[in-house]
Amino acid sequence: MSETPSHILDELRAMAVFATVVRAGSFSAGARALGLTRAVVSHHVRVLETKLGVPLAQRSTRSFSLTPAGEAFRVHCERLLDEAHDGIRGMELLRAEPRGEVRITCSHHFGNKRILPALVEFRRRYPAIRLQVSMNDSNVDLVQQGLELAVRAGPLSDSELVARRLVSEETMLCASPAYLRRHGVPAVVADLERQRWVVYPPTQRVLTVNVDGVGVEIAIQGDIVTDSAASRLAFVLAGEGIARLPAYDAAAPLASGELVRVLPEVQTKALEIFLVHGRRIGPSARLLRDFLLGQGQETAA
Repeated sequence: MSETPSHILDELRAMAVFATVVRAGSFSAGARALGLTRAVVSHHVRVLETKLGVPLAQRSTRSFSLTPAGEAFRVHCERLLDEAHDGIRGMELLRAEPRGEVRITCSHHFGNKRILPALVEFRRRYPAIRLQVSMNDSNVDLVQQGLELAVRAGPLSDSELVARRLVSEETMLCASPAYLRRHGVPAVVADLERQRWVVYPPTQRVLTVNVDGVGVEIAIQGDIVTDSAASRLAFVLAGEGIARLPAYDAAAPLASGELVRVLPEVQTKALEIFLVHGRRIGPSARLLRDFLLGQGQETAA
């Protein structure tokens, strides 16, 4: 059978007609079920027979029976018709009460701060959608792990995935009052290189800061190196060093006095959080994606 798009559509239509005729038991009954004339129904079946090169049915004015080829082909045509009906019915049910399952992954720290509260709200709104939530600080392979959505920080390197920015979070340099009493308060940017840092992520050796519109690279070092954002915050609160913190971590400790903003006139790069998924996702995952993106916009506002 032809593989050109226009011919495929014709053939799919003819297969659906043939399946309806078989289930109805005759060309006339099939025509009535489809709202077509008997001549149009016969034409579609003849098109299939011409494409396949074999007769599919023996018919007369009073009888209708399938040939062996027609019996074998009927299975494929009925399956096509059933899949179409199931797909439409599934979308109707999803529209009436969204249901299904979504597998999503996010980091422990940002997930607990921002994603889990949003997922709780999502479940209240769509209780028939099941969630499988994987808390993982590493960038896992979505396809290999069977995941549909991932919340990730930083740029996207895999061109086979789609990334939508969820939130752009302000960051700032912070330290505890106890740390600053022991090691002194940095007065200028150059002082930052003489400080003890809580290093996160473990590979970071240089931090770029913006001073009066000019980017300046600062070499950082410290006795604490961690791959956990939650650990970074805990060590900074404990007075173990300076760190660049996102606003969602820094806001409350700054307000309570547990932390102090270091060199507030210096700007640091915003933390970009992305929602990542494959190029094709199911309706439930799409619903969750749009919900989380909407939550991100509300947070930014």
